[in-house]
Amino acid sequence: MKKVTRSGVLVVGHGSRRHEANDDVREAARKIGEHGGFPLVEAAFLEIKQPTIAEGFARLVERGASRVTVHPYFLSPGRHTRGDLPREVRAAAASFPCVSYEITEPLSAHPLVIEASVERIREGANSISDTPIGAAHPGTVYLVGAGPGDPGLLTVRARDLLASCDLILYDYLVDLEILRFASAKAERKYVGKVGGGRQTPQSEINNLLIKQARAGESVVRLKGGDPFLFGRGAEEAEALYEAGVPFEVVPGVSSALAVPAYAGIPLTHREISSSVAVMTGASSGDANNSSNSLFDLSQAGTIVILMGVSNLRHIANELIDCGRDPETPAAIIRWGTYETQQTLSGSLRTIADVAERSGMRPPAVIVIGEVVRLRQRLKWFEKELATSNEFQAALAEV
Repeated sequence: MKKVTRSGVLVVGHGSRRHEANDDVREAARKIGEHGGFPLVEAAFLEIKQPTIAEGFARLVERGASRVTVHPYFLSPGRHTRGDLPREVRAAAASFPCVSYEITEPLSAHPLVIEASVERIREGANSISDTPIGAAHPGTVYLVGAGPGDPGLLTVRARDLLASCDLILYDYLVDLEILRFASAKAERKYVGKVGGGRQTPQSEINNLLIKQARAGESVVRLKGGDPFLFGRGAEEAEALYEAGVPFEVVPGVSSALAVPAYAGIPLTHREISSSVAVMTGASSGDANNSSNSLFDLSQAGTIVILMGVSNLRHIANELIDCGRDPETPAAIIRWGTYETQQTLSGSLRTIADVAERSGMRPPAVIVIGEVVRLRQRLKWFEKELATSNEFQAALAEV
């Protein structure tokens, strides 16, 4: 008697941490079986999610398939369908030498897919939406990083939220130029904290975020740098969570990364430094809180200190006590990324004296490590400023 060949279909998606994307693959497999009249259909995933290709292939064989058609569900024609997918299928089929298989061509260039895409594009062009993509949603709080200062370093996501929100609560270190991205309807409220100056209690900020969101407003909490790096972003997120208020965190370019770069100091270098420690100097004057952890931080190739100007001498002495070479190069950069950027250099032993003689005040970023030596060759931003100033002076003489 002639052996009957039973065909099975393995629909393979990429696999995602988003459940809805994986459910889309499973639903596609179900519909393919239903509309195509295929009795043996399984869904599988190339990465992240289960069942794997090997598991899906084995299930089809267990259900009686002696031939398997592998169908890539919107996988890229390059690395996936020409590389990863054939390799995974070949490995899965090796356990079943009596089962044959083939892999279909990807859908990306299929004429019907192109036609369907054209149809959807026309539908989109004819539809009218009052809500732009990426707009702030009512009743939601957005904890947004404004970056280190230069408005050009603001993220696209942050810009879109500023342009569409109802209320902006902004901090002291947020450049007011950034607020020009806000819509005319947005209310702006300053809630900054200045060392030794005006303070807005954190409890007041938390209550305001919750109150305004519950009133249906979309709220942007605009914070200097990144909201989760040495700021109160985590505390605000916890308060919102406890209150049941939806929130989103929008990372910002941290001054810990951007300011040294604008001063021509790379934090890592293959031949000089392969580790970075970022610390706050705001509480370093309390030896009971800082001494235990400072030794570990002192071993990093590069140390970046935020909010440490007032405690710079104490920090430098403690690092030396922890074994750091007193002649380690050090730099302090004030108003980094702004046109008024000022950079002073010295050593771990002398940097506090240099800062005091120059009247250095916050806000400033301190960098300690051999990478500081590269500044003489790499200080691109300050060269641009010097060239610009020379050009403006020449214009004034004309």
